[in-house]
Amino acid sequence: MAEGIPRDFSKQELVRRIEVRWRKLQGLLGALVPADWERPLGDGWPVKVHVAHLADWEDSLLGLLEKRSRAAAMGIPEELWARHDTDEVNRVMAERAMGASPTDCRERLERTHARVVEMVEEMTEADLLLPYSHYQPGEGVENAAPVVGWVVGNTFGHFDEHIGWLEAGLIG
Repeated sequence: MAEGIPRDFSKQELVRRIEVRWRKLQGLLGALVPADWERPLGDGWPVKVHVAHLADWEDSLLGLLEKRSRAAAMGIPEELWARHDTDEVNRVMAERAMGASPTDCRERLERTHARVVEMVEEMTEADLLLPYSHYQPGEGVENAAPVVGWVVGNTFGHFDEHIGWLEAGLIG
C-alpha cells in the first residue's frame, strides 16, 4: 500500500483509527486549564495554534474531497499554496491563529472534524482509493496516489504528531 495508508486498510478501520486518535486528542485538550491554551509548546506555538492548525488542515481535506480549492478552504492565498511551501503555509496560518481565542480554535476544530467524519462515512472504499487527481483535476500535475493517504495524513496521522507536541509540552 502507498505511504500513509494502513496495511489493513478498510473504510471501517480508517474510521476506527480516526475516532481512537480523536478521542485521545480530545482527552488531552479536555484536561487543559485556561492558561495552558496560551502556553507555547516545544515548537513555540501555543496550544490554541496547534488546535487551529489541525482545523486548517482538516479544512484542506474537505476542500480536497469536495473538489474545491484547498487554499481557499484553508483561507490562504492561491499563490502561496502553489509554491508547495508547507512551512510558509503553516507560518501564515499560525500567525492568523495567534489572534483567535482558545474557545474559537477548539470549536472550529470540533465543527471541521465533524464534517470530515461525516464526509468520510459517506464515501465508499472505492471512493477513498480514487487518485488525488480525481478530486483535484485542475492542479495540472497528475497524482495517482489514493486520496485515502490524504485522509490519513490530515486526520489521525496529523493528530498523532500534535498529540506528541501536547504530551511533551504539557505532560512531559
